[in-house]
Amino acid sequence: MQVDVVLFAHFSGFQPDGKGGRHARTFELAEGTTIADVIAMIGLPDEPRVIFVNSRHAPEERELRQGDRLAIFPPVAGG
Repeated sequence: MQVDVVLFAHFSGFQPDGKGGRHARTFELAEGTTIADVIAMIGLPDEPRVIFVNSRHAPEERELRQGDRLAIFPPVAGG
């Protein structure tokens, strides 16, 4: 199945092609792949993150589906 993955802020440097930036990359994943599996595959550091699938908050245990768009952000604070 194909899933688009976009990483934000300093996470963008972990995109597999090394280009970084906030551009989605399409991944070919096996059925049953979870968000946690993608995080491990990409090698994101073990630090807090905010996760959305198709613009809705999602837990790392969620299984991804064909055509999903996974977005991962580091925590943000404003002032």
